[in-house]
Amino acid sequence: MEQIANRVNHRMGWSDTEEKLLWETAEEAQSKGLPLKAVFEHIADRTGRKPNSIRNYYYQQVRSRESDQPRAARFTPFTQEEVDHLMREVLTAVGQGQSVRSCLSRISGGDHSLMLRYQNKYRSVIKSRPEYVQLIVDQLQAEGVHCSAPSVNHRSRVDLNEASTSLTLAARRTGDAELVRACEAFRRLMEGGAPDLTALTEAAQRLIQPVKEFAARPVEEQHATLNQFIQTLTENIGVFEAALPQED
Repeated sequence: MEQIANRVNHRMGWSDTEEKLLWETAEEAQSKGLPLKAVFEHIADRTGRKPNSIRNYYYQQVRSRESDQPRAARFTPFTQEEVDHLMREVLTAVGQGQSVRSCLSRISGGDHSLMLRYQNKYRSVIKSRPEYVQLIVDQLQAEGVHCSAPSVNHRSRVDLNEASTSLTLAARRTGDAELVRACEAFRRLMEGGAPDLTALTEAAQRLIQPVKEFAARPVEEQHATLNQFIQTLTENIGVFEAALPQED
């Protein structure tokens, strides 16, 4: 198949032919579990564009498509009323012998993403606001509810370089070359430092959040959504890579 004709001037943007080639090649690669890097290199050979330019364009379009889809706001801040309700519900349930997880599952209506959001907020509150937690406990006890302030296991602070190295080692155990490369790039960045981590932090959150949500699902649901999870993870790895400083 002969190469695409519009190799000369790329300032006019992507043609329909190039767009079709990019998406069809990417979808085929993802269905076979192949790395997207090979896709970008293949499109570069066919069009004369640079692989990095193709990669950036691809993930820009992925983000654009995602923003067009209706989705629940994952990072909407809790109101104080919501925090009060959450803490009262959990502390009351634990005082009655229930586990935190079963309580959060109940109040989230079986929504695993929402349950994870509640769980993270609950853990954050009991670690960072002990006076507030004790105030809620005192209020509940005054109302005749049997409960007590939860104990907090304070973890020792891990060195950032040590944490990034551990992340890379864990990635290697998965055997996923794309994930290993992203983690190694993250480790190098942490060792060298960076002036602005805003974009990188957002990209890292996009990478981490689906993993946390997937881990919170029942095993049977994990099996049913595995292909979708892998595709999402692959795309988010690329977004993370695109946020990394470009090498000279």
